[in-house]
Amino acid sequence: MTSPIERLPVEVFDIFASDLDLPGYQNLRLTSRQLHVLSLSTFGKRFISHLTTTLGSPSLDRLVHLSSHHYFCDVVTRLDIKLLTHRDYKLLTNIAKVGIFPPPKRFPVVSIIKQEHISGEATLYDDVLSRRYPQCIVERLTRALHGFGTLKIIRFRTQNSEPTGWQSTDMPDGDQSFRTKCFQAVFDAINKSEIQLEELGMSKKKRTKALSKGLHLHYPALQFPFSAHSSLRHCFEHLHSLDLSIITSHNGNARVPGWENGLSHFIMCAPNLKNLALSLGRDKHVSDYSAAIIHSLALSCHLPSLECLHLVNTSLHEIDMTAILLRHVGSLRELILKNIRMLTGTWVSLLTSLKEVDGLQSLRLALLEGLRSSVVFRQRNKAKTKITLDVAISERPMREMLENVVAADGGEGDHEYTTVVVIS
Repeated sequence: MTSPIERLPVEVFDIFASDLDLPGYQNLRLTSRQLHVLSLSTFGKRFISHLTTTLGSPSLDRLVHLSSHHYFCDVVTRLDIKLLTHRDYKLLTNIAKVGIFPPPKRFPVVSIIKQEHISGEATLYDDVLSRRYPQCIVERLTRALHGFGTLKIIRFRTQNSEPTGWQSTDMPDGDQSFRTKCFQAVFDAINKSEIQLEELGMSKKKRTKALSKGLHLHYPALQFPFSAHSSLRHCFEHLHSLDLSIITSHNGNARVPGWENGLSHFIMCAPNLKNLALSLGRDKHVSDYSAAIIHSLALSCHLPSLECLHLVNTSLHEIDMTAILLRHVGSLRELILKNIRMLTGTWVSLLTSLKEVDGLQSLRLALLEGLRSSVVFRQRNKAKTKITLDVAISERPMREMLENVVAADGGEGDHEYTTVVVIS
């Protein structure tokens, strides 16, 4: 005989089960075969559709196992790949040596790693940096991606924000090499699996569209040979959202001619992009070399469907930024500029050029600098380093709001905003 709960319609059962946490689902699914079947759909959507993984052996084995499951292989739609730092892997190694699980309280918790997987995960950093290229990562990840028939989103980023000691220095060479090799392994797997993605990211994207926990890869990581572009174009044929986290200061003046075009070639493998976000430095390490990449994009990059452009930690020339905006004047709806240093030209002139983008609905500006100055927006005699102009919120035309922003009246009059250049 079936119990009353087992006789519930699936729609009613889903409402009842929506308040259960993971242990509750696990217990419910072990109660009877009928409840196992009833809970299958909701369980898959809540706990399987969005997977989080590292590139360690236990995590990759779990992905391969799920990708071969007759039901769950078609439930996964998003995969978040997270990397730890060398310091984290040293901690895992020390815990593994002690061999006590759960580990003694003197050890900090590494939240993303389950206790039973610590020994298997601890070796990833040394394995990747050894002479043995991590083919085991490529092979297993390729099998998993090939099996996930509905996977459309991959985000590849760090688990935690950068350690405090990195804020005033360059990233350690070991961590940069580790991230680069892991990135290459992931892209080899994407190419070999021939998966067609809709969204690809190298950072955490918050609801406010702010980017954090980026990979900060050295720019050569995206300089793929032309022979690989055809396979990339196949994987990116339906890609509509891309965010890249790159460091352009690598190698100083020791650069191969044309180095700045690698990013443009990579982006043009996704001609149907609607959302593009670029971080070309770190918060306190904005390099003037990033202006060369913006110049390359201004010369060669045209994305007919581009609706949102998001630039972070970047240097640029006004003439190049204006060229990019005017090239996408027919499609651009949202522009976000944060921590941007203008090397030549003026911000007032650039903001004036934005009036030509008739379809612009939202503009966010924060931490803008000229060559020797920063920009402060004064609203009713209150200084601000960031502003947001949104047509939907203010119910005013963007052109009118831009005119208020660039009005040089020293904060007097009826203008809502005034641009004031403050010498640093």
